[in-house]
Amino acid sequence: MAIHVLTDVSVSFNSVDLSDHVRSVTVSMSSEDVDITAMGADSRAHAPGLRDDRVEIEWLQDYATSKVDQTLSTYVGNATGATLLVKPVNTTVSSTNPSYSMTAILLDYQPIAGTVGEANTVTTTFLPAAGSSITRATT
Repeated sequence: MAIHVLTDVSVSFNSVDLSDHVRSVTVSMSSEDVDITAMGADSRAHAPGLRDDRVEIEWLQDYATSKVDQTLSTYVGNATGATLLVKPVNTTVSSTNPSYSMTAILLDYQPIAGTVGEANTVTTTFLPAAGSSITRATT
């Protein structure tokens, strides 16, 4: 098994490729832990509950057309959301380069963040729109 080093992650939101502005990305697929322990049990019993997926991305800010600010700012508070697609390598989806996608909403966005002399980096957390969750694909 090959160890993968992230150097060329692909990230697009609403079909806009923003990969060249991504500094870090974390795709989290999880379910809530539901305690289903009944009386008389001698240990806790657990079951998966509702999905609680999210994608966190740190961006290098850019205010130009079809870049970070213009693409993201129009979706803050938009309940419909848009397709977020993340791949480990910026090439064709395959069994060794799966894609992770969802219809994502953005509830919070800080268009300016940083201190004097530092890069303007912005961190966003994308959540699934109603009825969506992260889907893994290899084709």
